[in-house]
Amino acid sequence: MHHQQHNDLTAEQRATLQTKHLTLALDLTDSQQKKVQKLKLEQEELRQSKRTEMKAKREANDEKRISAEERYEHEVERLDHMIAFKAEMKSILNQSQYEKWERIQLHKKKKSRSRKHNRRMGR
Repeated sequence: MHHQQHNDLTAEQRATLQTKHLTLALDLTDSQQKKVQKLKLEQEELRQSKRTEMKAKREANDEKRISAEERYEHEVERLDHMIAFKAEMKSILNQSQYEKWERIQLHKKKKSRSRKHNRRMGR
């Protein structure tokens, strides 16, 4: 899905799409789907609120960049949420599903880094 189209969706719509993709990839049961849907919805709502918060801060500060301490705090908070999310996914999925989910996450991370590198290089 194109980036702009994805941004037009609500948090619930994005969570539903992500859950359905995982259901197809991991063959989730109905119970697992409901748990993953709830977890993804929480994640999307948090992401949306953080995005709104950062946008408001940028507009209020005009050209002023956030301090190193604020960047550090944001990164620590983001990583804490990622650790909690990963632990929740591990509790929902069985061993083989979790291993496959980990491989999918690694692939997404590599693909994202490649795209960022290509954008910086003007490709």
